[in-house]
Amino acid sequence: MTIARRFLGALLFLTGVVWIGQGLNLIHGSSMTGSTFWALMGAICILAGLGLLSWPWRTSS
Repeated sequence: MTIARRFLGALLFLTGVVWIGQGLNLIHGSSMTGSTFWALMGAICILAGLGLLSWPWRTSS
């Protein structure tokens, strides 16, 4: 479960970076380019990804 959580966190983080780049018009060539909606969604994805990545590796039992 930990590996899946790390993978999902990294995927969310990287997706968020791309969406922010497209939303802020830094990455061109998409219908998402220049849309602040996608910049906001990217920021939310980055926060969610960082939350999953910062989750403790082991749970106390």
